[in-house]
Amino acid sequence: MNWFGTFSAVLARDMGVARRAGGGWAQGAVFFLLFILLAAFAIGPETRAQGPIAPALVWLAALLASQLSLDHLFRADLEDGSLDILATSGASLSAIAAGKSTAHWLASFAPVTLLSPLAALMLGARTETLIPLMVSLAIGGPAFVFLGAMGAALAAGRQGGGLLVLLLSGPLLAPPLIFGAGVIRNGALNSPDLKLLLASSLMALVLSPLICAAALRVHME
Repeated sequence: MNWFGTFSAVLARDMGVARRAGGGWAQGAVFFLLFILLAAFAIGPETRAQGPIAPALVWLAALLASQLSLDHLFRADLEDGSLDILATSGASLSAIAAGKSTAHWLASFAPVTLLSPLAALMLGARTETLIPLMVSLAIGGPAFVFLGAMGAALAAGRQGGGLLVLLLSGPLLAPPLIFGAGVIRNGALNSPDLKLLLASSLMALVLSPLICAAALRVHME
């Protein structure tokens, strides 16, 4: 099976698993809304105080939601031998990693992107920031998920690796978080921060499958 065939098969399989999980795909969206709701209560009702920090809080909530359950991304397939079977059949580990990461992005982060305008309004954000917010999250989402997948692949052989995944990927997640909040702060889609955010996502899309494949190969030896 070629690279794109493996990618498509893994993507379809993981999306099917997400649909059959009985709402498990919505964990990220629920966590995202809960974080925003608690932040709104903690800050208080003063819209003037909430508005300037709303984009940063939305982006922080989206980052944390994207990392939710990432520690399970490769662990189950590694423990039940699925990865060994696929690898011995000639399937590309980088294609497997890319397919699983894309499925996680579509199932867990896409709902967060759709809910982001509601979250921003709950925090008192200005309405003119809503479109830049959704666009920046759509562009920056792959950076969060694919960079986090690198940490998930490195920690796949360890039990209770959720915190380890965040510790490994945390430093890499800081730049897209800063660029994403900067897009909303500047209030323009032609902001240099948006270009840097796009560059971060493209870099993650290229490098993450290769690094994940190398890490998984070590676990399988």
